[in-house]
Amino acid sequence: MVSFTEMQGQSNLLHKSGTVEINTDCYRQRRPAWLVLLKLLGVAAMVAVGFGIGLPSLLEFEFPLWQAIAITAAVMFVYTTIAFFIRPEPNTDNLGWGGGVANDPFQYSDNVNRFLWKAHCLLGPGRFTSETLLDTCVLLGLLRGAEALEAGPQSQDSQRGYAAVSEGNSFDSTRPIAPLDPNRFALSSANSVTERIQQDSQRYVNSSPPPAG
Repeated sequence: MVSFTEMQGQSNLLHKSGTVEINTDCYRQRRPAWLVLLKLLGVAAMVAVGFGIGLPSLLEFEFPLWQAIAITAAVMFVYTTIAFFIRPEPNTDNLGWGGGVANDPFQYSDNVNRFLWKAHCLLGPGRFTSETLLDTCVLLGLLRGAEALEAGPQSQDSQRGYAAVSEGNSFDSTRPIAPLDPNRFALSSANSVTERIQQDSQRYVNSSPPPAG
């Protein structure tokens, strides 16, 4: 129950509650093979514990063994799916007095955060299992990792085109660069001398007196 003091004190502290987010990101960073193997061993241990708890309980209700196995597997699958998509995110800075040891009587957001924290811990094994399965698919090439998604086909084509252009226009150290060609000064000087001779000859022809008749 929420007391009157909690309602009154919470009126200006609504931002201190956590949130429940829906996860839709199915892409993962590529993990090393040894890390994925260790995570798979942890998943196998958790699955064994789940069957160790579920099977004896169902067999006590006189379920056949195959039905008990199927029901336990279905429950674990549904639990893992919920844990992957539902992500409770509590505000761990507001769990109550003493970090959650005692309730804060002047606000109720700490109650919400404690509930979200318990839900976060309860869904933790399923979240670990689902993320491990995604890591395994990325490692085996069944899913594209986040690196390939960020690069994209357009960026890869651009990189290949850039490499082809770079190979076609590769730098040749034996070929002189045009602005630094040592013959450019000689060429320009020869042209200037030729033009000056032509101009002087034209002036001499124009200034010379006509021959006497």
